[in-house]
Amino acid sequence: MVNIKNFDLDLDKLKEQYGYLSGLPDSNIGMLLIIFERQRELMAKYHDIEAMNGANVVPEGLHGELDDRRLQYRLKDLAYRVVEELSEATNCLKNKPWKQDAVVTDSDHFYEELADAFHFFVELCITAGLSASDLFGLYFRKSEVNKFRQRSGY
Repeated sequence: MVNIKNFDLDLDKLKEQYGYLSGLPDSNIGMLLIIFERQRELMAKYHDIEAMNGANVVPEGLHGELDDRRLQYRLKDLAYRVVEELSEATNCLKNKPWKQDAVVTDSDHFYEELADAFHFFVELCITAGLSASDLFGLYFRKSEVNKFRQRSGY
């Protein structure tokens, strides 16, 4: 089985490949932009394969058309995939309050499942019409709402 242990990546080379070092700020938003671009590439490669296998795929032109029924179905499917991968990650956590002996966690497997969930989450965002910058802004606006609620005792 091929997994994350099988690949050593030169992250600086990867950043350079996506233009990170030639104009993008050295920040989290730059890395998020790279992640979104890489996921768009994967989506393009798998679009025909998924369609051939009966998956509900929608053309890029429909991304963000939240009232479209096919798009809504795809978004629900992607959300399910995120939840499924998170469930697979939690299955790696074997220590239970009622067990006498602690079990060593396969951390590589746990992190790989989190990465799978993140892949599908990014695809969900792209399909919903969100860019990396949109997500960045939404995250921090929601963070401000949460901070306000904490301050005000909401």
